Amino acid sequence: MSTPNAQVSATISTTTKEKLDRFTEELGLKKNFVVEQALLFFMESRRELPDEAFIPTRLLLDDEGFARVIDQLEAPPAPTTELRELMRGD
Repeated sequence: MSTPNAQVSATISTTTKEKLDRFTEELGLKKNFVVEQALLFFMESRRELPDEAFIPTRLLLDDEGFARVIDQLEAPPAPTTELRELMRGD
């Protein structure tokens, strides 16, 4: 016995729609399949992972904060002992 289908309506950005169109065309997939799989994956990950695992996709910084980020990228600090141990799995 198959599950009946339902239609969902959602508004997405033009950019996302274009990416979905290219993605499905390149891989020969149906959009319905991709959207359903993406929703299932997202909902399952939200159930299994803590909220801290989800990093916002967009950060807003003032000029001072942005300058500090640039400074850190251009001259990163040496790794701490704790970081080295973490990366080694100690």
